[in-house]
Amino acid sequence: MKIKKVVKYNYELTEETLEKDIDKFIQNAKKGDYHMDKMYGNEGLKIIKQYLKILNEKFKNNELEECKNCYHKLIPFLLISSSADGDLFDYNDMLAMLSKDFDDYVRNYFICLVKTCSIDELADKISEYASSLDVYGFDSDKEIMLNNLNKEQLNQLEEKMLVKTHGMTKKDEKKHEIVYFLMEIAQIQNDKEKYLELCEKFKGVLDNKEYEYIKREYNNSTNEENENG
Repeated sequence: MKIKKVVKYNYELTEETLEKDIDKFIQNAKKGDYHMDKMYGNEGLKIIKQYLKILNEKFKNNELEECKNCYHKLIPFLLISSSADGDLFDYNDMLAMLSKDFDDYVRNYFICLVKTCSIDELADKISEYASSLDVYGFDSDKEIMLNNLNKEQLNQLEEKMLVKTHGMTKKDEKKHEIVYFLMEIAQIQNDKEKYLELCEKFKGVLDNKEYEYIKREYNNSTNEENENG
């Protein structure tokens, strides 16, 4: 038998609301307060885990409006901060350290969005989320959208999101991510016409080789699904 030393931490908000506390944390992280976090007791990681734990409880209690606002601040920030270019904490993959399946948090976030947002607000928030994805991709975001929005709502949402990509150039990677996100939805719906229509947004933006590649991706993905099915 071994006696193990157990250290427990007490967490308390330093701001008047959870949302303001998250704002302050993000502000401090961007100033470099959690640089090389693992060398200082993983303080930043522990705080983020506690935020997610609190939000999980609030979600269970159906406090969807507050959860929406907090998730929207936290999730896009975590996506950007976990990528190589935007890494503020110096972990190789912070999302993997936060949860075995970060998709669970994305699911809760999107449930909050579809339950509380108008189409205009939904377009704003999903566009910001999509533009933060970079190398990451999740299933539940699109699943929740397709299961909760009707065809007319999806069309309105797409139209409003595409407005945000106007004037897109090769360097506008955040705008590219919005279009890619919509293309993934078209793939799930097996809507080749819509997929190719969205591909046209990249004509003259990407070089010809890249443009032709993404056009072929629809058939490649469909073939893989058929083989796996």
